[in-house]
Amino acid sequence: MSCQFPAIVYCTDTHDFIHITEAEELNEHHWHAGDRLIDSAGRVHVLSQNEQLGLYWKGLPDLICLSELNAGLRQFAAGLGICCIPKLTIRSAKEAVALVVWLEMQ
Repeated sequence: MSCQFPAIVYCTDTHDFIHITEAEELNEHHWHAGDRLIDSAGRVHVLSQNEQLGLYWKGLPDLICLSELNAGLRQFAAGLGICCIPKLTIRSAKEAVALVVWLEMQ
Protein backbone atom coordinates (compact mmCIF):
# COMPACT_ATOMS: atom_id res chain seq x y z
CA MET A 1 0.00 0.00 0.00
CA SER A 2 1.47 3.34 -1.04
CA CYS A 3 0.25 5.78 1.56
CA GLN A 4 1.61 9.12 2.72
CA PHE A 5 1.40 9.41 6.50
CA PRO A 6 0.08 10.98 8.62
CA ALA A 7 -3.40 9.94 7.54
CA ILE A 8 -6.94 9.60 8.84
CA VAL A 9 -9.34 6.68 8.72
CA TYR A 10 -13.06 7.20 8.30
CA CYS A 11 -14.87 4.40 10.14
CA THR A 12 -18.03 3.63 8.20
CA ASP A 13 -19.82 1.94 11.09
CA THR A 14 -19.42 4.80 13.59
CA HIS A 15 -18.85 7.79 11.24
CA ASP A 16 -15.75 8.63 13.30
CA PHE A 17 -12.35 9.74 12.07
CA ILE A 18 -9.14 8.38 13.61
CA HIS A 19 -5.71 9.98 13.21
CA ILE A 20 -2.95 7.59 12.14
CA THR A 21 0.64 8.82 12.45
CA GLU A 22 2.40 5.90 10.74
CA ALA A 23 1.57 2.63 8.99
CA GLU A 24 2.32 0.49 12.04
CA GLU A 25 -0.59 2.12 13.90
CA LEU A 26 -3.04 0.57 11.46
CA ASN A 27 -2.50 -2.76 13.24
CA GLU A 28 -3.56 -1.26 16.58
CA HIS A 29 -7.21 -0.87 15.55
CA HIS A 30 -10.03 -3.18 14.63
CA TRP A 31 -11.14 -2.05 11.18
CA HIS A 32 -14.18 -3.12 9.17
CA ALA A 33 -14.59 -3.68 5.44
CA GLY A 34 -15.57 -0.37 3.86
CA ASP A 35 -13.50 1.83 6.19
CA ARG A 36 -11.60 4.47 4.23
CA LEU A 37 -8.02 5.54 4.83
CA ILE A 38 -7.35 9.06 3.53
CA ASP A 39 -3.67 9.92 3.37
CA SER A 40 -2.19 13.40 3.62
CA ALA A 41 -1.85 13.56 -0.17
CA GLY A 42 -5.60 13.00 -0.59
CA ARG A 43 -5.39 9.42 -1.84
CA VAL A 44 -8.14 7.10 -0.66
CA HIS A 45 -7.73 3.45 0.29
CA VAL A 46 -10.82 1.34 1.04
CA LEU A 47 -10.60 -1.67 3.32
CA SER A 48 -11.69 -4.57 1.14
CA GLN A 49 -11.98 -8.28 1.76
CA ASN A 50 -11.69 -11.49 -0.24
CA GLU A 51 -11.14 -15.16 0.56
CA GLN A 52 -7.47 -15.26 -0.45
CA LEU A 53 -6.23 -12.02 1.12
CA GLY A 54 -8.70 -11.47 3.93
CA LEU A 55 -8.87 -7.76 4.76
CA TYR A 56 -6.59 -5.48 2.74
CA TRP A 57 -6.36 -1.78 1.83
CA LYS A 58 -7.21 -1.15 -1.82
CA GLY A 59 -6.16 2.17 -3.34
CA LEU A 60 -8.77 4.04 -5.35
CA PRO A 61 -7.82 5.92 -8.54
CA ASP A 62 -9.28 9.31 -7.58
CA LEU A 63 -8.37 11.75 -4.84
CA ILE A 64 -10.81 12.44 -2.00
CA CYS A 65 -13.74 14.74 -2.75
CA LEU A 66 -13.16 17.72 -0.42
CA SER A 67 -16.85 18.65 -0.18
CA GLU A 68 -17.68 15.08 0.90
CA LEU A 69 -14.79 15.09 3.38
CA ASN A 70 -15.90 18.47 4.79
CA ALA A 71 -19.42 17.12 5.33
CA GLY A 72 -18.10 14.04 7.14
CA LEU A 73 -15.76 16.11 9.32
CA ARG A 74 -18.58 18.48 10.27
CA GLN A 75 -20.77 15.52 11.26
CA PHE A 76 -17.90 14.08 13.32
CA ALA A 77 -17.28 17.44 15.03
CA ALA A 78 -20.98 17.86 15.79
CA GLY A 79 -21.02 14.44 17.44
CA LEU A 80 -18.17 15.63 19.67
CA GLY A 81 -20.18 18.69 20.70
CA ILE A 82 -18.02 21.22 18.84
CA CYS A 83 -19.79 24.51 18.14
CA CYS A 84 -19.62 26.67 14.99
CA ILE A 85 -19.74 23.59 12.75
CA PRO A 86 -20.49 25.51 9.52
CA LYS A 87 -17.18 27.36 9.91
CA LEU A 88 -15.19 24.12 9.86
CA THR A 89 -13.83 23.92 6.33
CA ILE A 90 -10.71 22.21 5.09
CA ARG A 91 -9.07 22.89 1.72
CA SER A 92 -6.72 19.91 1.57
CA ALA A 93 -6.20 16.43 2.94
CA LYS A 94 -3.34 17.75 5.10
CA GLU A 95 -5.76 20.22 6.70
CA ALA A 96 -8.21 17.36 7.29
CA VAL A 97 -5.53 15.39 9.14
CA ALA A 98 -4.68 18.45 11.27
CA LEU A 99 -8.38 19.04 12.03
CA VAL A 100 -8.86 15.43 13.18
CA VAL A 101 -5.81 15.76 15.46
CA TRP A 102 -7.31 18.94 16.94
CA LEU A 103 -10.77 17.37 17.34
CA GLU A 104 -9.26 14.33 19.10
CA MET A 105 -7.74 16.69 21.70
CA GLN A 106 -11.07 18.37 22.50
